[in-house]
Amino acid sequence: MNNAAEKNARILIVDDSEMNRDMLSDMLSDDYDIVDAANGEEALSILKEQVYDIDLVLLDIIMPAVDGFGVLNVMKRYDWIDNTPVIIISSEISQSYIRKAFELGVTDYILRPFDSFVIHKRVSNTLMLYRKQKKLLSALEEQVYENEKNNSMMINVLAHIVEFRNGESGMHVHHIKQLTSILLQNLIEKTDKYRLTENDILLISTASSLHDIGKISIDDKILNKPGRLTAEEFEVIKTHSVIGAEMLQDLHNTHNYPLFDKAYEICRWHHERYDGKGYPDGLKGEEIPISAQVTSLADVYDALTSNRCYKKAFSHEKAMEMILDGQCGAFNPVLLQCLKDCEKQILAEFSDSIDSTQDDRLLIRATEELVENKISSDKIDFSAHLPIAARDRWNFFSDGSGEIQFEYDAILDVLRLTKYGAKVLGLQELTMHPRGLKQGYLGAQNIQTILDAMQSEASLEKPVVKIKKHISLNGPRRWYEIRIRTLWSNEENPKYTGILGRIIDINDSELAIVPPEYRISENDDAEIRQTISKLTQVFDVVRLVDITDNEIIRSGCKPGNEEIINACRGDKCYAIWGKTQRCKNCVSSKAFEKRGQVSKLEFADDSIFQIISKYVEISGKPYVLEMIYKDNDGVLLGAYGKTDFMDNIVNYNRQLYHDALTGAYNRHYYEEQAKSMRYIDAVAMLDANNFKGINDHYGHAAGDCLLKAVCESIKECIRSSDILIRLGGDEFVLLMANIPEIVFYQKITEIKQRISEIKLPDYPDIKCAAAIGGVYGIQPIENALTEADRLMYLDKNASKEGK
Repeated sequence: MNNAAEKNARILIVDDSEMNRDMLSDMLSDDYDIVDAANGEEALSILKEQVYDIDLVLLDIIMPAVDGFGVLNVMKRYDWIDNTPVIIISSEISQSYIRKAFELGVTDYILRPFDSFVIHKRVSNTLMLYRKQKKLLSALEEQVYENEKNNSMMINVLAHIVEFRNGESGMHVHHIKQLTSILLQNLIEKTDKYRLTENDILLISTASSLHDIGKISIDDKILNKPGRLTAEEFEVIKTHSVIGAEMLQDLHNTHNYPLFDKAYEICRWHHERYDGKGYPDGLKGEEIPISAQVTSLADVYDALTSNRCYKKAFSHEKAMEMILDGQCGAFNPVLLQCLKDCEKQILAEFSDSIDSTQDDRLLIRATEELVENKISSDKIDFSAHLPIAARDRWNFFSDGSGEIQFEYDAILDVLRLTKYGAKVLGLQELTMHPRGLKQGYLGAQNIQTILDAMQSEASLEKPVVKIKKHISLNGPRRWYEIRIRTLWSNEENPKYTGILGRIIDINDSELAIVPPEYRISENDDAEIRQTISKLTQVFDVVRLVDITDNEIIRSGCKPGNEEIINACRGDKCYAIWGKTQRCKNCVSSKAFEKRGQVSKLEFADDSIFQIISKYVEISGKPYVLEMIYKDNDGVLLGAYGKTDFMDNIVNYNRQLYHDALTGAYNRHYYEEQAKSMRYIDAVAMLDANNFKGINDHYGHAAGDCLLKAVCESIKECIRSSDILIRLGGDEFVLLMANIPEIVFYQKITEIKQRISEIKLPDYPDIKCAAAIGGVYGIQPIENALTEADRLMYLDKNASKEGK
């Protein structure tokens, strides 16, 4: 009889013969927990779910679909076989079979027929061997952990010596280390650009403690001066970054440790800024190592929120405002987003007492990673192919609840749903080869939209894609957001390995613009079709449009108008005009806003259309009915020819809505058209600095020249679909739709930089600069503009104070 430790071992028996499975189960079930699978596909499904709970696999070779060698290939690819031993039990006596099995990593090979005693002993011996290996591995991990902890402790002691000499509280080093770790953990969830491992995060956060080690050579009188430093004293202080780097370079020459590499980067470059205006080397953007970038941001935040000999501590809110407004220099926009996303965690972690829990968690994860890398350093890195990292899955799926969540393993071709998702969709939690599955709950068109979005938008740098769709999931059609995160291997040339997905009900938020009494689904389809049929006797095209996403719900055309019929077959209302996105002057949006009727002329190719958009309610829900008339007989042209008429219309619109000096839209356009737009993601307000002074000193001709140059600089940075408006004087407004938040803030930085580089040949002495305030996700536009205006003046004041 085996001991109690073996009693709890779990064995997976894989054989397509039920008799063989029952026979082995009868032999072993008294001493072990038994799980069985009738073929390789079932075995892989079980292993994928329970790989850390399976202690041993008893595997047959000849099976339908996926055979024993197929199972072994997958287990080897994912390194499962390193921790879960496999014993082959087969009647195949061919040397080629036996050799191949051992090459794929099996522990033992037992031929049929077999003896019960032999099975028991070989199973017992294999489990005993692997338990001993796990104990040795655990001991090794403990040694590495203690060694890393001791190293970290010595670095903290050294860093605190510098800190106390600098007259600081003793918490600065701890805060920098803590905040660096928090920011880096958030960073790796947002992007794979920097390829950081847990060990890298530990190295960087530990090395960040040494960021100011160079101050050990700075005179105490300068270091702890309570008042403002003179220019000469500030230059002395600035030398600490180079001094610290040189101290570490000397150590690196005698001890080649990765920690010194990170510490050197941090010491030398933690005062560099993303726009190139830092010191000592003036590095810019990604020229600055990420270790120095993140330590720099952490250092500035803690300096602002801590008491110093020369200032009182600012509040968290004030510090965030100063950093995000650029008052402390330029930082990586992605790191600024990380800082915003981590606000609650930062406030929770920062306290007067030092809590080492976060450090210990990070150290334990890094220790496991170090040991794993050490053990597998002489093998091919099959873990690079592991499709779904536990951390990614946890962070992605834990963000929200009451939603459909799924993952697709492209290597195994397996679809896995959460219990809730499987219940809602009426599917199995685990499905092999899901491509043949009926996708009635999403529909073929929606599935194709998702695939197209993944192919066109998803990448290693931008793995997350979001799509909004009107879907019927076992009930009325509702609005859902489908979030897809593509997964990639860790190889030098990463490969696509699968996706994580969430289907989130956003119906209430999408229809927030609709009064509650209107939130009723459509059920009068027959009446709608009849109404459209009658109207097409008068109009060329009649369409019922859901204005929340410009989707055509129902449409009809006058018989014989095949050209327009074909144009109407797109699922978006703007497709008929040959456009790929919402019309800037959307007449249906205006009808929706006014709860009434609005008309306009639209030009497509050489044709002129009159559009009448009328707000309607169907079963309580709001829609817009579009009635379109094509001018075939010159009725709309009157006495004009087509070309003259269109030229006059274009010229009139240009005079009415465009600024004559800069070519941008004017305030009239903002008041009549832009202010009512409801689908603008981002708004920026821009003001040329010292414009009045330039006008007064150089004259209005110079001012006009400057305004035109500013406008051209902005246009060079934005897309053709973005809307640039000159409100008046030197004030510009920028409206942007369908743009990610990070990209928007990068654009603001780019515009500001481009304006600062303006050179006016006729006025070489004029130096140009601009203040910009930008906001994302605020509706309506008037509210967004108010906030952007406030941020712009903060930026302007910060520029003045920085002079």
